[in-house]
Amino acid sequence: MVTKERVEGMPDDGRGSGYQSVIAALEYNRFLAGPAPYMKIDKVSFELTTSSTPIRGVQVVHIPKSTAHELMHGKPSRIRRWDLVASLWATIFEIAERDGRDTTEMISLEELHMHHQAGWPPRPDRTPTAGITHAFKEAQHDKPDMSTTVPAVRSPHREPSRSGPTSRLETARIQLLAETRERGKQAWWQPYRTVVPEYFEIYLTLEPELSVIKTYAPNRIPGLLQTEYYAHTMISLDLADISPQHQARVVELRMRRQEILRRPDPPQLWAVIDERALRTTKSTAFMMRSQLKHLIKLARLQHVTIQLVPERSAEHAVTEGPITIIQLTETHKPNLIYLEHAAYGLYPHMSKDVDYFVHTFGNLAIKAWPIEQSIERLRSMLGEL
Repeated sequence: MVTKERVEGMPDDGRGSGYQSVIAALEYNRFLAGPAPYMKIDKVSFELTTSSTPIRGVQVVHIPKSTAHELMHGKPSRIRRWDLVASLWATIFEIAERDGRDTTEMISLEELHMHHQAGWPPRPDRTPTAGITHAFKEAQHDKPDMSTTVPAVRSPHREPSRSGPTSRLETARIQLLAETRERGKQAWWQPYRTVVPEYFEIYLTLEPELSVIKTYAPNRIPGLLQTEYYAHTMISLDLADISPQHQARVVELRMRRQEILRRPDPPQLWAVIDERALRTTKSTAFMMRSQLKHLIKLARLQHVTIQLVPERSAEHAVTEGPITIIQLTETHKPNLIYLEHAAYGLYPHMSKDVDYFVHTFGNLAIKAWPIEQSIERLRSMLGEL
């Protein structure tokens, strides 16, 4: 059990200035839990206080909804009591488990305590403490071997060398990729097949079937969040060597894909965007005004989460291309990673590679501005234009 500490009286400087990383970690877990409503946090935490034994190492104290909101959205420069932070963590974890959600990606109590004590998130190249999960240790020390990734699909009959649950999961990913490739021959995007790169076919086939999409965008706003004008401008830059007619079809396809966000059962979309992708010049100011307004509007939707990553936090963290983590509605299907580059796409199937990119995304989300502050930064950028 983690020792409780009372640090409520700490002044608004020094270590307290780093409480923002704790807020981000709690928001990350809350998002994975539904996101858990504050009223539900109030009710469940009250139930947990009746337990005589610790809940996941925490002797839970009651967290009223006003306290939960303050812990996650209050002034970042004042650090909160550890017993309240830990109780909120345990309550969110309990809610996620009761609702049958996947908790494997959640920030652990030990890691949360590390942020609370240190006042800032660890550097990407810093050795994680003993409390961080084994998968995260692997991710930090074992960079993905890109020779294990598949731009198309390897044979579903080729078994990975390892045995046990990990190899079964890897086999399931290979089979899913192969099946999706085959289904793509009759997929919804076939009318656009002349403008769809082969490596993008698997993702396009799966996209309407997804329940969760998490994406990190380093250089461009994600396609599902782009205005038509922004998409047209970026495609004209990225695909300058193709005809205007071809470019127009790519834009049309991108707009069609966005329909999944307007359907009655939309996927949960979590976009972590590098602030460098929002830079403007005089020639792009008009385009970015409408795009920023669009992002602010989308961020109000319950199923869309947008966070901005400060340039200093992202510049040494990831590859040059977007990272997308996708989860199918069928819970028995494995999660997949899609890595998009300028001229090719990759679908890693090895578990250590998937773990690496899942935790890279999580680390970026912790380093990003919290949700409300991200929206305020978008508004500030709009005001400057």
